[in-house]
Amino acid sequence: MKYNSLFDMWKKTCSVYADKVAFVDNNEFVQITYKQAFREVCFLTEKLQNLKLERFDNVCLFAVNSPRWLIIEQSIITLGAVCVSKSSEINFWELDYVFNNSESVALITDNSDIINHFLQKDEKFLDKVKFVIYIKNEKLDYSHPKIISLYNLLSELTEETLLKTDWEENPDDIAYINYTSGTSSNPKGAMLPNKGMVYVTEQLQIFNNIQKDKTFVVTFPLSSAGGKSFNLLCFTEGCRIMYTQYKDFYMVIDKYQPDYLHCAPKIVQTMHSKLMSVVKSKGILFEKTFDFAYFIANKILDFERKNIYRGKLLFCEKPINFLKNILDKNVFKQIRNSLLKDELVLFVGSAHLAKPLEDFLQIMGIKHIQHYGLTETTGLDVSNTLESQKRHPYTVGVPFSNTTIRIIDPETRVELKKGEVGLITLQGVEILREYYKNSEATQKAILDGHFLNTGDLGYIDEDGYLIVLSRYDDVIVLSNGYNVYTPLLENEAKDSEYINQIVITGHGKPYLTALVVLNQNEYNLWCEKNSKKYVDSNKNQEFKEFLIEHLNEKIKRKNEYRYYEKLKKIHFLKEEFTVENGMLTGTLKVKYRKIVNTYQKEIDSLYEGF
Repeated sequence: MKYNSLFDMWKKTCSVYADKVAFVDNNEFVQITYKQAFREVCFLTEKLQNLKLERFDNVCLFAVNSPRWLIIEQSIITLGAVCVSKSSEINFWELDYVFNNSESVALITDNSDIINHFLQKDEKFLDKVKFVIYIKNEKLDYSHPKIISLYNLLSELTEETLLKTDWEENPDDIAYINYTSGTSSNPKGAMLPNKGMVYVTEQLQIFNNIQKDKTFVVTFPLSSAGGKSFNLLCFTEGCRIMYTQYKDFYMVIDKYQPDYLHCAPKIVQTMHSKLMSVVKSKGILFEKTFDFAYFIANKILDFERKNIYRGKLLFCEKPINFLKNILDKNVFKQIRNSLLKDELVLFVGSAHLAKPLEDFLQIMGIKHIQHYGLTETTGLDVSNTLESQKRHPYTVGVPFSNTTIRIIDPETRVELKKGEVGLITLQGVEILREYYKNSEATQKAILDGHFLNTGDLGYIDEDGYLIVLSRYDDVIVLSNGYNVYTPLLENEAKDSEYINQIVITGHGKPYLTALVVLNQNEYNLWCEKNSKKYVDSNKNQEFKEFLIEHLNEKIKRKNEYRYYEKLKKIHFLKEEFTVENGMLTGTLKVKYRKIVNTYQKEIDSLYEGF
């Protein structure tokens, strides 16, 4: 379906699916129908107008995912104002920076501590803003007329309330200022046009065959452009969209058996761990059966990719499918269905999947699609389909119909041929207009022809599919001059059952080292299996030597492995990298520089004597 603007998208969708449930909150037991959602958008738009919000005003929305996030956001945009969003779970420094850098005139949040932060920091804060809206269904402790309860506002909306429903948006207007995650510098505000999100949603409808009346459980933060676009995709297809906190994520999956999940590779990694735990819980005989079945299935998968998916040896397809069905029925289905139903589709973004994880999903019969995009591209520009993901593994797909990809040399900016690794650049209506009041960053990011320098390294294969390798800034240069793309090594290492998280370091050093967050249960099992008394992992030299060798064997599997791409020393961390401690972005990407700066002392100790 084609839309003129985001409001047009809401109006058309809600008229088609009026009485169906659109948004659900597992924790608050809130259910909102499509008709109710549209009426709330129109009602809140009028209320914001009464609060003197004007076209081009910037409004900060700091909250966690909830049924009313998209409703509030759309009300802001319908009025011609701009939504500036971030998760309310990140640190106050970043929220403070975003609010002030964006020159926002109002604040909407679900966290009273955030309101208190701004009130305590600036006693004239309420004089400077047009309003503050609190969006939790709790009693407010404030008596100031500018601090308003969303639920008090919505209590005025009844079935008899007459509403203006013919709002008109300018598709060329900026709808969002989405701030980057600040993995390598201060966050930058990407100004994204209304028509960019419309285009992305329309294209996602083409690439992803979303079925009506299905359930979509949200994992990506709505503050990310990618998370937002998948919510709007499932919304326009009449799905029931389920919101929950991550701590309840697997409980919700078990309870509601969703049809669609949009998640980061980190979530896929935890799924892998949970499913492998199920394998181990079934006893040694089943574990050995599983290992043998997995070995056979892996060989079959390799044969299919090299032959059948390339149109060769097609006479083998039927007997191979027969064997795959036997393995699936007797082994893999038992494990898969302990967590996921057969019909479920995983949409994976934020970063590309490690090859072992993609192989695991394929062998286990878990349907999945990878895609690619950035904050600066309104979330997404490139995608696979279910079928193309099988036939073109390890790729993130092909560009949307009106999006152009160019791979260029990082130094000369000359366009490269297929198969040559370079900087990924993108051009299309979904590309940011500019960074908010940051001309220097804009000039660095926007190349001739309004191509965006994504900062990612990759290449286009012979079939036209995009392979993403790593961030250009993630390249470590060892003291001997060799370049190492550490995310490729980390992806292989994450396949280990002993690893929860890993960051490889070594820039300017003679060898590679790693900071590791251990899977403590697996470490305990190793100690028991090897008849070793449990000691602190950093003091267990025998385990360190074992794990280094184990991880290096994993790393050697990568394409074009080089002898210098091996770990020499590791240090175990006690604290996981999380969004709350500032080590991960909202989409679960590692903030490399933050981690290196925090643990510089531990890293330096790994190079003592050199």
